This record gives sequence, structure tokens and C-alpha cells, in this order.
Amino acid sequence: MIKALLFRRLWLMGHRPMMTFSFMVILPLLLHISITMVMKNILVRSLDQIPYELWIFPGIILIIASMSTFSMIYRDLFDLRIHKKSFLPMTLAPYSKTQLILGFLITSIVETTLYVIVAMAVLTVFLPSPFDISTYFIILIFTFLYTFIVGNIIITFSVVTDRISIYLSILITMFLIILFGTGILVEFEFYPKTISVILSNFPLSMFLSSLREIIFFNRIDWFQIFIPIIVAIGWTWVNGYLLKRKLNQ
Repeated sequence: MIKALLFRRLWLMGHRPMMTFSFMVILPLLLHISITMVMKNILVRSLDQIPYELWIFPGIILIIASMSTFSMIYRDLFDLRIHKKSFLPMTLAPYSKTQLILGFLITSIVETTLYVIVAMAVLTVFLPSPFDISTYFIILIFTFLYTFIVGNIIITFSVVTDRISIYLSILITMFLIILFGTGILVEFEFYPKTISVILSNFPLSMFLSSLREIIFFNRIDWFQIFIPIIVAIGWTWVNGYLLKRKLNQ
């Protein structure tokens, strides 16, 4: 199942390679122009005196990972399901619904990895000083973990929602929450204390906070890493159960 989904994605990407590659390059450029170049004039350095261009770099990468995951799961799960295209034959294959969910997740992680690698190469050109190779590798690992939980969130809405208008509204709302509520743009210390505590304990916020601690301070908070992973694993099983119930209706 996973191999079939991967081959399908690679075929679709290879069918229009120039358009795909152009989007991979243009997306990080647009985010750099619209976010980094604007915000660095407002927040020159983080509260820990890290240049803003460096501080926001992992956040921009995770935005790109989120957008890639949104589009991939929309095309391969929601769109196929509501239009009753090739999704039904997939569900009749001799695999459990949880395995099917894992297939979509792994495929989205692989595609997201390609987007992220290109994005890191493009955005590094604009950094005042590039990171070392190990830092890019760490960002890539955290992107895997981040996509694991973002993908589960999107899959949940893809399974339980049948109307495109509601689905797109949910995705837009979710993107705004990721952008403004996970510490991507500004540190949680800028928020009111109660809101800061709530937002900093979101699983997605934990991933980004842990990533920045490793990159900039060489500190590892295993609690903030393992809690979101455990949540994502449990969520995968729940999505398998939801998909099974949806198909039985």
C-alpha cells in the first residue's frame, strides 16, 4: 500500500516536473519576502539575542511542511473520497484502515521532505551566516515528526468532513493557528501569560520549541519531544477507527 501511494505521488510529480520544482523554489521565496523581510525590521533579534533571520528559519521550514501536507492529503484523501474516485478500491485492499492512514502519512512525509530540502537550500542564501550540516539534518528529523502530527490533524478533518467549503474553512483556520499560535513568528513571551502557557503546551509548539533549543542552545527536552510523538501515534489509531466507521456508514 505504501509503495503504491509513493509511486503514485512520484508519478504525479514527475508528470509536471518544472511546475513542481518552480513551486518548491517560489514558495520559500514568497515566505521569506512576506514574513522574514518584514518581521526582521520589527524584531531585529529574539529575546535571547539571536538574529531574527536565524531564529525564524526553522519556523518557515515548518510552515512549508504544513502547506505541503495540506495539499497532499487534500488531493490523495479528501478529494478522492468525496468524489468517489480511486479511494474506494484502496479501502478494499487487504490492509487495515490504520495501515491505510499510515500510508498517507508516510507518503506525505516523503513529499514534504523534498519540499523542505529545496526550501532550506533556497533560504540559506538569505541567512547572515549559514547553519552547519548537522543543524539542517536536525531540522529535517523534526520536520518528519512535525508532519506526522500535522498530517494526523488534517486526516481527521478529511475523514469526518464531507463539504468542501467547511473543509477549506477548517484548513485556513488551522493554518492561521499554526502561523500565530505555535511560536513561529514571535516568542510566547510576547503573549499574555495565560495564553502563552496554553499555546506553548500544544504538541506542535513543543516540536518547534524543542527544535530551537537544540539548534541555538544545544539543549534537549525529551519530554517536549516524546509527548507529541505519543499523541501522534495514538491519533493515527484513532484516524484508522474513524475511517473504518465512515466507510461503514
